[in-house]
Amino acid sequence: MTMMSQGVRTGVMLVSLAVVPTALASGGKGMTWAKVSHASGIDQVGCWGCDAYVGETDCRTALPLLCIHQDGAPTPSGLTGYYPYWAGGNIATTLLVPGQALTSLAAANQLCVNFFGTGWRMAEFHDGWGWGFHAYGNVRGDMRFWVYIDDTQGNCWNP
Repeated sequence: MTMMSQGVRTGVMLVSLAVVPTALASGGKGMTWAKVSHASGIDQVGCWGCDAYVGETDCRTALPLLCIHQDGAPTPSGLTGYYPYWAGGNIATTLLVPGQALTSLAAANQLCVNFFGTGWRMAEFHDGWGWGFHAYGNVRGDMRFWVYIDDTQGNCWNP
């Protein structure tokens, strides 16, 4: 991707975020995760302080989305940590996105596709097993990021 096409893609993303409808989560909160560690090209990410049941972060907050591309990468040896589960692919984070822009899983997945391309989607709580996982990447560690959960009301799009 050329610098010009990357700049155009970023500009289109920023404009599209400005015109999305507002999510109305119960209590106005969504779930976020954090980067726990990075070693040998592999990140460990997880809940650490999240509320997987109703969310803990105000949906008006702008944070990156954690996106994943599960390409079936084999599990590396030596995974450690409290949740040593492998997600089978690569992770990356978007630019900052207000949780209110996450009006549905489809909308969130489309943001990941727009930022990173076909095959990418929003990372889900159970991608490695639950509560945390490892994947190839080196996501930012200076702030939390939006992650969705498929079996509770912990998302900004849930009523």
